[in-house]
Amino acid sequence: METTFWDVVCLFGTFCLIVLLGIGGQVEISSAAADATQRTTVDRREKAPASEKRSIGLEEAASIVRSLIIKGNNSFSEQQIRALMQTDVWSIYDASVLEADFEAITDFYKSNGYRFARIVEAQNYVKKFEDGIYLGFEIDEGIIGSITVSGNTQTREHVVLRELLFQEGDVYIEADKSESERILRRKAYIGSAKIESHWNAKSDSVTIHVTITDLWSLKGAVDPLPAINPEGGKFLLKAEDFNLLGSGHFTQFRYEGDIERGEDTRHFIHGRYQIPRLLNSYWGFDGEFTQRLEGNTWTSFLERPQYTFLLQRPQYSLESRWSAGLLVSEQVHRIRWAEKGIKTDIFERNLQTVRGSIFRYFGDRHRQNYVGLWAESIRSRHERIETFGESKAAPSDRDIKSVGITVGRKRITYHRTRFLTKMGQEEDFETGSQYAFSIGYASPVYGSDRSESHARLTGTSGWMRGNHILSTTGVDLSTNFTTRIERSKVRLQSSWYYIDVFNAGNDIYTVDKGYRKNGFFDFHQTVVAQFATELQFGWSGEDQVYLGSDSGLRGYNPQQFDGEKMMLVRLESRTLCGGMLFSKVDDSLGAVVTFILKPFIKRPIKVGLVLSATAFADVGYIWNGERSFSLSEPKSSVGFGLRGSFSRLSGPSIFRLGLAFPLNLPFATGLEPRLFYGFNQTF
Repeated sequence: METTFWDVVCLFGTFCLIVLLGIGGQVEISSAAADATQRTTVDRREKAPASEKRSIGLEEAASIVRSLIIKGNNSFSEQQIRALMQTDVWSIYDASVLEADFEAITDFYKSNGYRFARIVEAQNYVKKFEDGIYLGFEIDEGIIGSITVSGNTQTREHVVLRELLFQEGDVYIEADKSESERILRRKAYIGSAKIESHWNAKSDSVTIHVTITDLWSLKGAVDPLPAINPEGGKFLLKAEDFNLLGSGHFTQFRYEGDIERGEDTRHFIHGRYQIPRLLNSYWGFDGEFTQRLEGNTWTSFLERPQYTFLLQRPQYSLESRWSAGLLVSEQVHRIRWAEKGIKTDIFERNLQTVRGSIFRYFGDRHRQNYVGLWAESIRSRHERIETFGESKAAPSDRDIKSVGITVGRKRITYHRTRFLTKMGQEEDFETGSQYAFSIGYASPVYGSDRSESHARLTGTSGWMRGNHILSTTGVDLSTNFTTRIERSKVRLQSSWYYIDVFNAGNDIYTVDKGYRKNGFFDFHQTVVAQFATELQFGWSGEDQVYLGSDSGLRGYNPQQFDGEKMMLVRLESRTLCGGMLFSKVDDSLGAVVTFILKPFIKRPIKVGLVLSATAFADVGYIWNGERSFSLSEPKSSVGFGLRGSFSRLSGPSIFRLGLAFPLNLPFATGLEPRLFYGFNQTF
């Protein structure tokens, strides 16, 4: 008989059906047997006397953890907490093991900065039933019950409280405390900040106390540079308040007289107002207006506008996940072109800028990646005001509208020190690295005058060995290109600090305590070295590099030497002076200021005068396509002077005064000392 394919299929299907029915019957029989056995066991357990329970396993069942409830773990998941414990559901209950689990949990919290985390004993329970143990406990992560502030003689209390990364009712974390101190120290009107935390047993909460040192916020300044410099400069007269009425707002009014030899004097009136926290949010506003006097007539603001508006939401904390900003600006600047130390042209540049950006951050406080999108419009127009001879000056009028993306990475930690760039205040020195890469594209599609791309790479790094040697390095590389690279700039600066050479200690002077009592004289020694370079490629006629007093070569005119590439090495020894003598000088100066202001201010005024004797040597080189680099043609100077600060005044207040001896002046017959001074120069 012939067998077909369908016969085979039917036979195989019948066989599979028989097998499945047999397995199902066996499972049902096994399940029924198991249920009968379980019912028999339960009946035996219920009917068995107490003396026989051990033999049938009731005591073992009563020791099994049937339920484990965890409360209060708002900062970490229940899975993370359970992973730290040996006690869990279906494990055998052991009181000593559970106690060890509690210690492991609190150790875990404290290692993550939750200093006051604990297990709430009053909320723990161990309930025993015949079928097992039911456990529950609550974690108190350390809730902040109260925050107090002291030392704020001028700053309003709510202004200090809003800068903290925690408020009442939040969980206390050590990392929030450290970063809050750094945020407060960054404020120009706060000289020192210390946050202390304690456990209050009565309220079962954390008590926070913030101690700050308020600085004198109202300042005035006069810069009479043109009066003592034959080349002229900017005459400056300004008044500013870094903490207007204790609100944390900054306001400034200043007059500038642009005085240059052989030119008409130009006069400017500037007004600026800065609100760091709009409506107590993290958004800030910064606005500046300028009015200019032409001859004897003030120009209308509408005719020659000069203004800057900045609306910004910075990455206020390293825990912030995003930042954004919008800048609108129009400025008119005077550009002077010089060749071989001789001024050849004067241009007036009108620069209009609009820029918007938004950034997103990923990571933790120490390691972060970020990405940002931005768009900008830059429109520049140049008008030749005056010319004194032939030159290569030919700045281009541009209208650039571009969009781009920025990606970057941060890996930073902080080391607290003093006398690095400031004098008296605590400084947060960054170690680690930060770098970012941006690329943008300009196109006529959205209004640019031509298609082009531009890229920029920026990076900074900090390094230290022990507590004495510290170093910072920054690099900025930018380039513009179409089908070829057209323009590029490279800027690099590296600074090295060997602080406290004689191991005298950083506490020689502090803003909150003043001078320490350590004899008639007390000295703190720091040696600083700095290397800087700027290299331009393809910018001939568009821009210049100068080497002179403005770029750090002391003893020379601001635009003494010009070219396309330069490098500069600076060495400086700083001897910070302390002891009883300088403490008395500071006290006497404070008494004089208090007497002068007595009709207006009732409390005593401290100015915090700190002085440092300096000796320095500067060596620079500058060259271009026509003049190649030559090691035998340095531009150098040596000198000495004073570096000082009124450390109890708000804002940057470092001043310099000294004599510099230029060693490579043209037509010099010998050493010609030059008096130099400067304000707000950290080096």
